Amino acid sequence: MEASADRFRRWWHLLVPGPGSVARASDRFEAGLLAAAVLVGLAAIPFAAAAGSELYGTQAPVAARQTAQRSPVTAVLLADGPATTVSGRSGVFADAAPTAASWPAPDGSHRVGEVAADEGARRGDPVSIWVDRTGNPVAPPLTASAVLVDAVCAALGLWVSVCLLLALVCAGTVFALNRHRLAEWQREWDAEQEKHTHP
Repeated sequence: MEASADRFRRWWHLLVPGPGSVARASDRFEAGLLAAAVLVGLAAIPFAAAAGSELYGTQAPVAARQTAQRSPVTAVLLADGPATTVSGRSGVFADAAPTAASWPAPDGSHRVGEVAADEGARRGDPVSIWVDRTGNPVAPPLTASAVLVDAVCAALGLWVSVCLLLALVCAGTVFALNRHRLAEWQREWDAEQEKHTHP
């Protein structure tokens, strides 16, 4: 905490040099750049939050519509699933493959088609699937929790991206300033050496 306070005071003195300050123009520019980066990073928070809110507002109706239009049912396999595949390096694989099955439709009728069955599944095994209002297999609906997670991740990802960009700009600028200051110091040193060599 004390180190952070000391760092803040040093930046402040660089930004607002007092009487007799030895701060150079490059020092003040570096301090100003870092202060501007912090302010931009803070200002990006509401924009990132707004982007996440916009994504949530776009996906939430989709999730509600899919939840209302899709239903979970249990299908019964009419054939064996794919044979179990064994790998000598990583053990048993559990890939799924289309397999003939029968399931009830929302209107009470029965449908026959293919569903994804895991390796090693046997005829007569139950498989949980989602169907639309006509009884056709569909992907699981987008849930409200998934929408919320997507929105939060999008907002955080946007803000972190802005912060990383600011950090790269600051790091590159500080690197260039350090090279410039080092070159100045070297020229001053060479000039002093020249004075002592040739009085």
